[in-house]
Formats: sequence, C-alpha cells, structure tokens
Amino acid sequence: MATTDKKLHVVGIGGTLREGSRGLLALEEALRAAEEAGATTELLDLRELDLPMYEPGKPLEEYGENVRELVEAMRGADALLWSTAAYHGTLAGLTKNALDFAQFLARDERPYLQDKVVGLIATASGGMGAVNAINAMVSIIHALRGVAAPLSVPVTQSWKAFDEERNVRDEEVAGRLESLGRLVVELAAKLGSGVEEHTLQNIA
Repeated sequence: MATTDKKLHVVGIGGTLREGSRGLLALEEALRAAEEAGATTELLDLRELDLPMYEPGKPLEEYGENVRELVEAMRGADALLWSTAAYHGTLAGLTKNALDFAQFLARDERPYLQDKVVGLIATASGGMGAVNAINAMVSIIHALRGVAAPLSVPVTQSWKAFDEERNVRDEEVAGRLESLGRLVVELAAKLGSGVEEHTLQNIA
C-alpha cells in the first residue's frame, strides 16, 4: 500500500473528576497502542478540561477555549477512543456532557462523527456497570453517525486491574486495551476516515 507522511490522528476523551482516574489510565494505554500502530494521538482529560454544562442553543463562542478545544479535536480526529466510569448502571454524567458538545459538528460537511471509528472503554467497581456503560455509548455513537469498533473494553472490578504505580497489572485487560488501540487505527485506515493514504506501522 502506498504511504505518505500523513498519519491518522486518534483522539482520546475520558477520565473522571477523581484524581488518578482508572478510566484515564486505561485510555492512556489504548492511546499508546494506537501510537505504536502508526497514528498520532491526543488526550483530552475531562478533569482538566473542566467543561461547563452543555446548553442547547448557546453559541460555541460563548463557552470558552476548553469547549472549542474539545469540538475541534472531535472534528479533526480520524478515530476516537472514549473512556468513562460507570456510575449507577450507565456512563458518567461528565462523559455524557462532553459528548453532547458534538452537536456543534451537526452542520459540518460530514455531520457529527460520520464514518469515524470510536473505540470504547468503561471502568466499574462491580460486574455489570461497565457493560451497561459500553452499551449506552454504542447508542450515542450510532446517533452521531459514527462506527463503533467491534472490540470494547469493559473493566470490571477496576480497582484490581491497576497497581499503585498506575500500571495495568491485569494481563487480560492490558491485552484488550492494546488490541483496541491498534484496531481503531486499522479500521479508520480501511474506512478512509478523512485521510486518503495512511502511514501504518506494526499492524498485523
């Protein structure tokens, strides 16, 4: 396959208001794998962005720089990785609020996240919350005209998956996060998400 110097760009959106968010650690692992697969990556930590609540009808210019950064990152992404904590059986409100700002992409030439691959991660203390959060995010992807990656990573009992040095100690979780990061790059290349030719490395 012919290549150019232009690489796919993968944007990760996630984290919680908790310092040392396990969801953010998982997202970082998947982004690292995407970079190893030949993509450029960008991490948007929702705790650092400190977004206001989305208000329907409020113009983008009235929100401030952090919202503009989020919207432009979603617009410029060839693929995305979303990571959320599961609270009370579904995705965290912090995550849902951030994704609501995709409304500002509605009038783009390719509306919303049309044909962009999105890989999903959810962390939970229990057994079912992470799966429910993944399913909720799949519905959001469909509403935004995106493509849900066929592999997702629900991290159940997430307190067991990471050590005190912020490393993934669960080998199965680590393997799935690596596979997800590589997969979104591979699928985005096949779908031609915004780039005609891609530089891909180390993709089996």
